[in-house]
Amino acid sequence: MKSKVTQKSNIVVTDAAPPYEAIMAVLDSSDKILVASHLDPDGDAIGTQLAFAAFLKHVGKDVYTVRDNDIPFKYRFLSGVNEIPRFDAYRGNELFDAAVILECPNLSRIGRARSLLNGGIRVINIDHHRDNDLFGEVNWLNSEASSVGEMTYELFQLAGYSIPPAVAEQLYTAIMTDTGRFRYRSTSPRAMEIAGELIEAGADPQKICDHVYYNLQPSTMKLIGKVLNSIEFHHDGTICLLTLTKEMLSVTGADESESDGLVDYTLFNAGVRAGALLKEIDANTTKISFRSKDGINVAAIAARFGGGGHYNASGCTLGMPIEEARGKMLKILEKEIDRLE
Repeated sequence: MKSKVTQKSNIVVTDAAPPYEAIMAVLDSSDKILVASHLDPDGDAIGTQLAFAAFLKHVGKDVYTVRDNDIPFKYRFLSGVNEIPRFDAYRGNELFDAAVILECPNLSRIGRARSLLNGGIRVINIDHHRDNDLFGEVNWLNSEASSVGEMTYELFQLAGYSIPPAVAEQLYTAIMTDTGRFRYRSTSPRAMEIAGELIEAGADPQKICDHVYYNLQPSTMKLIGKVLNSIEFHHDGTICLLTLTKEMLSVTGADESESDGLVDYTLFNAGVRAGALLKEIDANTTKISFRSKDGINVAAIAARFGGGGHYNASGCTLGMPIEEARGKMLKILEKEIDRLE
């Protein structure tokens, strides 16, 4: 695919090829650089954040990372992951020259870390969500990319960065998880080619897959059992709903980060076209994760409630109790399926 670059004053938007010179111009002129990604981090967010931080250290930058949530247990094997400090470790008066924001369609997705973007900081925005707000000085968007990990690899190649094994492992994790183990339709020939090159660079696919998918804590297994026991099928079996309550977390001893990936179980069932995991945050707040197939655009549904994501994988938060949210989302999904019949 040809790259398409549009410039508006200080904004660079590209569909494919990295705006390499614009990105490097900001990085080269900066000493203290913050690298951040989104709340409730997944494999793409964590793997790419770690890889980008390693690259910046390699080129002599003073690098800072931040997180606003727990790192899911499945990703704690990655090199450097224990060195990502919580937001609370910062005083709030730090001044950075630049920030690299990864996989965030808008700045609210980085949580409280947004308050660190002060003092005229220059922001590089790298993302593959179609609904990105273009909040950076440099914005590199590629909605065709399987992951921000894939995009980062392309940038590293242009920079002539010889990827060490630890970074290969981080980027392979990013691509593997955001392609659903190389099964989502975003799994392009290029994504597979990059995965192979990362294996050559030192990523061990069996080790990574085992850590992410086959090394669950007892509390996670108990939580999976509770959540699967809540399963509901609606609309002639085309919709699957799962529920995660605060009581389930308490009974199993699990934390919320252990629910990462549970929504995928909704599409494991024959005949299901759309699924949702409803997660109780408090008595009046419900977080919803969507999955879909067969032409159902759940990103558009999530966007109606201030959320977003990808065509077949998205999420949003509703200011209502979980039972009310369940009824509302069920009606919307039923209507969307009927519309496509």
